[in-house]
Amino acid sequence: MNEKRFRYHREDFVPFPITMEHMDIEIRFFDAHVEAANTIALKALEPLTHIALDARDLEIRAVRFRPHGSPPQDSRAVPYRLDEQQHKLLIVPPRPIPAGERFLVETESLCRPSDHLLEGIYNDVTPPGAPQQYMSQCQQWGFQRILPVIDDCRAKCTMTTTLEGDARYTHLISNGNISRRHNPDGVPVPVPGHPHRKRITYHNPVPMAPYLFIACAGTWDELVDFVTYPSGRTIRLEYLVPPGRRHDARLPMDILKDAVLWIYHNQGYEYPGETYRTICMTKSNYGGMENVGNTTIVTDAALVTDHSLDSHLLYTYAVIVHEFEHNQCGSETTMETPFDMWLNEAYTVDVERRYMADRFDPTFVRLQQVDALRNPLLGPLAIEDGGAAGAIVRQGFNDPDELVDSVTYVKGAEVIRMLRLMLGVKAFDAGIRLYFTRYKNGNANTDQFFQCFEDAAGVSLAAFKKKWLERPGYPKVTARTLYDAPSRTLTLTLRQDTAGDEEPFPVPVDVALVDHHGRDLEGTAATLILTSREQTFRFADLPSPPAFASLNRDASFYGSFAEENRDDDTLALQALKDPNRFNRVEAFRTLTDRQRILQITSPGCAVSDAWLSLYGRILTDADLSSACKACMLRIDEQPLDRRYAAWFPELVRARDALMAAVNTRYAADLTACFHELRPSLVSPASLQDGIEKRLLFSVLVDLIAVADTPEVHGMLLDAFQNARTATERCAALTALHRSSWPGRLALLEETYALWHRDVTGYANYLKVIASGMHPDVWSLVEREKERPGFDLTHPTLSRALLVTMAQNTRHIWTEDGIDWIRRHVIELASINAGIARRLLNTFQHVPRLKPEWRRRVCLALEDIVERVSEKTNPSIFGQAAAYLESCRRHAMLEA
Repeated sequence: MNEKRFRYHREDFVPFPITMEHMDIEIRFFDAHVEAANTIALKALEPLTHIALDARDLEIRAVRFRPHGSPPQDSRAVPYRLDEQQHKLLIVPPRPIPAGERFLVETESLCRPSDHLLEGIYNDVTPPGAPQQYMSQCQQWGFQRILPVIDDCRAKCTMTTTLEGDARYTHLISNGNISRRHNPDGVPVPVPGHPHRKRITYHNPVPMAPYLFIACAGTWDELVDFVTYPSGRTIRLEYLVPPGRRHDARLPMDILKDAVLWIYHNQGYEYPGETYRTICMTKSNYGGMENVGNTTIVTDAALVTDHSLDSHLLYTYAVIVHEFEHNQCGSETTMETPFDMWLNEAYTVDVERRYMADRFDPTFVRLQQVDALRNPLLGPLAIEDGGAAGAIVRQGFNDPDELVDSVTYVKGAEVIRMLRLMLGVKAFDAGIRLYFTRYKNGNANTDQFFQCFEDAAGVSLAAFKKKWLERPGYPKVTARTLYDAPSRTLTLTLRQDTAGDEEPFPVPVDVALVDHHGRDLEGTAATLILTSREQTFRFADLPSPPAFASLNRDASFYGSFAEENRDDDTLALQALKDPNRFNRVEAFRTLTDRQRILQITSPGCAVSDAWLSLYGRILTDADLSSACKACMLRIDEQPLDRRYAAWFPELVRARDALMAAVNTRYAADLTACFHELRPSLVSPASLQDGIEKRLLFSVLVDLIAVADTPEVHGMLLDAFQNARTATERCAALTALHRSSWPGRLALLEETYALWHRDVTGYANYLKVIASGMHPDVWSLVEREKERPGFDLTHPTLSRALLVTMAQNTRHIWTEDGIDWIRRHVIELASINAGIARRLLNTFQHVPRLKPEWRRRVCLALEDIVERVSEKTNPSIFGQAAAYLESCRRHAMLEA
């Protein structure tokens, strides 16, 4: 992206002339507005003639100045000016303030919460008969929408917060421990003279960044439990849920208790507060948000219900441990600026991933992670392929929400994973302990983070940091192997290609040589470090000839990988014999990719009989885990060969051809496997135990549905009507919706009537609608948008309908589809920018599209740039402009 299009650069984050030491905050919630009073204890770091606080969309009612240590009656009103362009409250003190002086600034202000601007304090969905539900979201700069403040990660200070609201509220929540001086029983007390209102005070004695502040007022039921550390110290766990839904929090509470102790044993972190809360919210641009002791999670992820898909259940596990770890990584040790956001998130995702690998099959978990890497709409490889973004540490940004993407969360976590591989677990763990010790209750930047690992390991990481964090792109690694029988030596040559003349990445490649019995040859398992464009590694004096080399095990590096001289027979052997189950899956996926590319480059050609035969062996292999089998049998539109990643219509046709070939040959076997699997889809022990089998069930449903016969329709309808989990129901319903079954529209309408009152069920229904294959999908989507219960500003519902539609490659990559994306990006830019950004990602591949599609997309981008305001929607404007610039740059190169 052209630097001129960035509103913020790192050099904008200069040292403060003042620092906040403490805030005494009072927030009063009313039906349509929120009043705030704040006394900020400040210290001048240099001579001051004016004071600047961040303030956005506030009504300022009073500003006063008071010397430090003086009583409130000494407060003095001072002149001020609200700069609405720069979002600053400019205050003139009664006299110049010398460096080192402490003083107090008092402000009184008012904000008016919004239904769709989900920053600061906003209107969440209110339970029937309750007062207005208020939620807050302060990341990254939302605090300044509540009251004037230094709204910066570095402005960490202690806080005392008093909340006042309608006495009917069940909870008034903020950071810290409840003040027993003000609230002896730990609950709100009546406001003197106002019996219909109550108040509660919290004290947070640990310096906290403003973006972690929370102030919410609402009506929840409460599930309470406790967890005790080995030290004997006990913390209270509260789960605040919508009224009547306490039961739906029991499994999440068990997950939370397990995660708290897992982090203690694996991270050495003990939560310092008295109470840790999880708070359900309906509206949010994020799945969850850490708020020092109070994690907010969207209701459909926070709770597990009859409508929860397995993807929701997995996300529930992940988001609970992720947000709790933020108490250490993010809250105690905080990023210095938004340019260091990856520090907060990437390591926290790494902790989340390790927890998931402990609680589920690690191969299944890693396969899910790699699928996220390769996601064609939101995955980081796709973002980088587009050429407009990809560096983890950005040159600039227009809105901090731009940084909340898969480059930060997914690529960043892969970088942490590679760092551990390259340093070794012992040195890595020493480095991370040093980081959390050195910067506890403070801020850290990227350089300081890496310095901790350099100090612990005694190595320089300058090249690793520069190449993996500061520039976009990824290595494209190819391998060649040659075995010399007389010397019993295998030679492995690794080569990496990078863009232009850029220096190669340091790349860890996990390898082992495997014999014909499917065992690693002794002494061959290793992590090789590729640091140049081409390197050769030799495995000498091997005890027996290797059957194949198992390379890039578990996707050991971020990038693409291919073996140049691996023939189909060797890949087939690896798919059957590799002891590394991830690489078994990758071997067969590589064979499938070769068939996919044949269908793209030679449409209508016969599908390989050898591939089909191997497919049948995998289908009937009783010893293969359900997750691995599902990942091997699934035929999707994601090529491993990224040269074809933007051939969208061709990828759809290739998928259809391969699935038809499989169905034609194995219809009976697929049906037999389907019936054999169904009784075991729900474990009597726990819902999570059946996840891998239900993944296989969903793959089988897709394959069986290809036949589209009355017999298949009956089988799918029975699966839908007798399903015991949401995953089964949605898989069967999606297949029926895509079929020619005459009853599909009536069944969809019946399903809407049954599901739409539950937000999770409604979202599932909307995903089914947007996954349709028939031409009527457009009218069905528009009908859903017009229903009384649908709200474009509702992140969960709009994501379910619109983002799923954007992933419907069959229909989006048409003239109507491109125009649909264009219209919705323009419509949503000012009311739901988070969804607009995701829809706009559809066009990120524009330089790599075929000419006819590139022309259409460029016209759509030109219209978006013309009609979306750079001033009011800089993020959407900048993203579209970057794609357009990338397209024009590509056209100039072609010319």
